[in-house]
Amino acid sequence: MKSSKHVLLGLFALTLGACNESNQANVEPDWIHNSDDSTLPTPHPTPSTSPSPSASPIPTGSNLYNGPAEVEKYVVKFVEDARIQGIDVLSDMTNPKLTIQIAKLDSYGSSVIGLCETGGGQRRVTFDPDFWNTVSETQKELLAHHELGHCVLYRAHRSSTLSSGAYASIMYPLIMSSSTYLNNYDYYQQELFTYGAMEGAEDPSMVVTHVCDQKELAEIQENHDLK
Repeated sequence: MKSSKHVLLGLFALTLGACNESNQANVEPDWIHNSDDSTLPTPHPTPSTSPSPSASPIPTGSNLYNGPAEVEKYVVKFVEDARIQGIDVLSDMTNPKLTIQIAKLDSYGSSVIGLCETGGGQRRVTFDPDFWNTVSETQKELLAHHELGHCVLYRAHRSSTLSSGAYASIMYPLIMSSSTYLNNYDYYQQELFTYGAMEGAEDPSMVVTHVCDQKELAEIQENHDLK
């Protein structure tokens, strides 16, 4: 990795490749911010007290982002879900304009399936084709919401869990199962778009790492859903 960049946030792991045999920490970034920027990301404004969708139409295609047409519905869904929570993210997807690509991320580690890069005049999301081209619509939506959570909302990873043991956020470092997401859909949407605004974005200069151990290996196997 170039010296002009530094890792802001830790692991977004999916497979057993996230850990090595000696259980040493293996840090995989999925949000990189250019440290040369004079300005740092700021939290999204606090949502309105009465969330409601906006009546104005949502731009499509090249007017919304630069990238392949196949990801458009997931970007539109992200914008629509934000509006339902009283948040308009369209202004946060420009200057620089959001770019999305489907490209190999092997150089970041075999287990990395998504990447967000901000700063230095770019706002770019990358989805690894080995994951993107083989999973369900729900898993694609989860990955898109997670990476756009980084690149548009400037949300950090949230590694806490609920009392039930379920991940507390779509922004958890590991992707959750489709069933967990769908069974708690309203909660996860509200948390994604309002938690960062209420609590404030995490310090972009802070380096956070996630250590994967044997306990988490079992968790990854149990929660990952490719159906």
